[in-house]
Amino acid sequence: MADSDQDTVNDPLRVAVIGLGYFGARHAQVYATHPAAKLVAVCDVDAALGERVAAETGAAAYADFAAMLARGDVDAVSVCMPDRLHEEAAVAVAGADKAMLLEKPLAHEAAAARRIVQAVEAAGTRLMVGHILRFDPRYVQVYEASAPEAIGEIVHVRAERTGIRATAARLGARTSILFYMGVHDIDAMQWVARSRIAQVFARKREVLGTGNEDSLFAVVTFENGAIGAIAYSWAWPDGLTNGYRAALEIVGTRSAAYMTCADQGFYTVGDTSISGGDTHLWPSINGRIVGDLADEIDHFIRATRSGAPYVQAYAEALDAIPVLDALARSAESGQPVEVDRG
Repeated sequence: MADSDQDTVNDPLRVAVIGLGYFGARHAQVYATHPAAKLVAVCDVDAALGERVAAETGAAAYADFAAMLARGDVDAVSVCMPDRLHEEAAVAVAGADKAMLLEKPLAHEAAAARRIVQAVEAAGTRLMVGHILRFDPRYVQVYEASAPEAIGEIVHVRAERTGIRATAARLGARTSILFYMGVHDIDAMQWVARSRIAQVFARKREVLGTGNEDSLFAVVTFENGAIGAIAYSWAWPDGLTNGYRAALEIVGTRSAAYMTCADQGFYTVGDTSISGGDTHLWPSINGRIVGDLADEIDHFIRATRSGAPYVQAYAEALDAIPVLDALARSAESGQPVEVDRG
């Protein structure tokens, strides 16, 4: 059943959120205001944070996700923890037989990602990975424009994503430029190319002392013969408007498609500075979070209630993680690396 069809379940989806940081708090807010969902519980190791979000949303607060999962009135869970903490929570959610929306990336390495998938399959429950670009109209239109009958044989795919130093400093060694930023583009490149990446050759720079790579560039080869280029950096000064830039292009023998996030169409200007605003990802408009994140969570709610397939199969989300592992190994060794999908 499509998302637009009548829901087959009349009762709201009863949802909990694990991890109430930047994304988790937004997940909680979207669920709390969604007409087809009921936020029943939130969980964070910071008990004060959990109590604050609970007070704002009417949910019960927990500091231990095992205790929260023992509730009998939770149908689905958003896991919004740092990627290195995904495995324990995701396996527990699967074991509790709850449908799960797991923020990207699936995990911090391929082995952990496979264990999460194995737990989901063993439990026979449902998993959706929060690849938000699958709900961004700009990226979706690049995907549609790159259909084989339109684009022909693919010549190359190029992606870039630029962030600011404050982001890298805030995250420190808890993640990496590949898993925090890069997973977006690896998934998008394989999606629009309709082909998996088979080999990577990466180089990186680390000079700013944030605990992360400052920049990482790579050349990749797809299984269908196309070549690709990737440019990642969060070395830009913090004054970069909107705090990030991203672009994606695909060129084929018949046509090409391109998108950029450099301009979101809104600025504020002072005598000495200019700043932008979010008009696509998760802007708060009239007291509600709208945009790509709201659409992603809306899809999760409706598809979970109706039993419809999620817009992205978790196998595709899993497929990006070995590529990230290969990029990390190549950047360390300075040599080309074959993607090992086990």
